Parts: sequence; structure tokens; C-alpha cells
Amino acid sequence: MGQEENKQEKMAKFISEMRKVKGFTQKDLAGQLGVTDKAVSKWERGISSPDISLLIPLAKALGVSTGELLNGERNEAALEEKTETMVNEAVKYSHKSVSRQIQRLRELLFVGMSISFLLGALVCLICDYAVFGRLSWSLIVLVSLLAAWGVLAPLFKAETYRIQKSLLILSVLIFPYLAVLSVLLKVPLLRTMGMCIAAAGLLGIWGTYLVITHMWSSRKYFALCVICFLVFAEEYGINRIIDGFAGTSVTNREFGYLKDIIILLLSAFCFGMGLYRKERALH
Repeated sequence: MGQEENKQEKMAKFISEMRKVKGFTQKDLAGQLGVTDKAVSKWERGISSPDISLLIPLAKALGVSTGELLNGERNEAALEEKTETMVNEAVKYSHKSVSRQIQRLRELLFVGMSISFLLGALVCLICDYAVFGRLSWSLIVLVSLLAAWGVLAPLFKAETYRIQKSLLILSVLIFPYLAVLSVLLKVPLLRTMGMCIAAAGLLGIWGTYLVITHMWSSRKYFALCVICFLVFAEEYGINRIIDGFAGTSVTNREFGYLKDIIILLLSAFCFGMGLYRKERALH
């Protein structure tokens, strides 16, 4: 136990020393590894150790070998190839094992979702026909379940860019779905006002997705600031669409103004926090 604690302390000190030699801040190193600066701080204080999957990228970032990283000291002599190979194989095995488990879980969830949707559709169709002697409201359920299945499927089956593919399918399906729904419900507004609202909603969703993928990892508070503005713009646009089709304002203006003020205050707070964090990082 004492030897393990000593090795962890040596590794912690070694990570801290090599990070400083490289001229990295804890935040810089964390950004390269896709972890938080708090995680790096815990490594350097010996509170926790890097996950096995991070050993190779951490060693590369610090300019050392995995063997040196594990031993907590520089080794001027050539590291035995066997030791290095064993570490690399262990990391690769860990990656493959975790990947297989996640893939198996996604497949089980996908099958469970598909069966649940199918059973739900069958029950609704049977009940609708048994009660009314024809298919009516069950068709709405069937169309909705099919659309939902199409949007959710990439989250379970796609190998890469799952969210992006799911959003693409949503962007394609939402308009024909609303058209079919307007026919089944005999509500023409779903083809006009509904599609306009859907377009505004999609712009907001895609905008939020792009902000999160491009800004979140490095500038969280600025990302939150932009997201708040997107929420404000989307809500304003949707309210104007509803008012335009209704011919008059159907929204509670006082409540709407209060929401707008709260959103803008949150946006200003996030922007201020972003500037504050940026100044702290520079100093």
C-alpha cells in the first residue's frame, strides 16, 4: 500500500514538473486531453490518477514515454520495448473492451425502443379499430411513432456524428410529418403556421448545436451567452409568427417581457463571467 502511494506521489510530481517544463497551464493540458483542469489538478496533487485510456495521450502531451510516466521519473536509457508494448496493448484492450460494451448497450436500447414503438402502434391500431370500426386517431400515433423512430435511430446505430445525423433527419422529416398531421387532424394551420414555427425552431436547435460543438470545450461562458441570445431570438420569432397568423397578440406581454429580461440578464452574466475567466487565465 505504501509503495503504491509513493508511486502515485512520484507520478503526480512528475506530471506537474513536465507540464511546467512544457510551459502548459493545467487548463492547457486539460484542453489537449479533453478533461477538466480540476482533473489535472487532482493528478498533480496525488488525489487521483489518470485513466488508463489517457496514459498514451498524456505521455505524448508531456513529451515522455508511458513507462516514464508510470514510473514518475525520466529514464535517459532506452525504455525496454517490452514494457512499452505491454502498456500500449493494455490501453488498446481497454479501449476495445469499453467500446464493445457501449456498442452492445446501444444495440440493446435500440431493439428495446423499436419493440416498444411497434407494440405501442399495434395496441393503438387494434383499440382504435375495435372501438370505432375504422382507423382514425391511431394513424396519428402511428405517424408520430414512425417519425420519432427515424429521428432517434441514428443515436443508437450511427458510428459517428450521431447527434448531427439525428438533427439532419429531424430537419428533413419535420415538414412532411406536419403536412401528414394536418391532413389527419384536418387542421390547415399545421401546414402553414406549424411549418414556420418548425423552421424557426430548427434554426435555434442547429445554432445551439454549432455553438456547443465549436465553443463549449474552450469558452463555456461565452457559449452560454450566445445560447441565451439564440433562445431570446427564437422565442421572439415564434411569438411573432403566432401573432401574425392569429391576427393579434395571443401572448401575455408582461410575462413575455419578464422572460426576455431574465434571458438577457443571464446572457450578460455569462458574457461577464467569460471575460473574467479569460482575464484570470491571462494572468
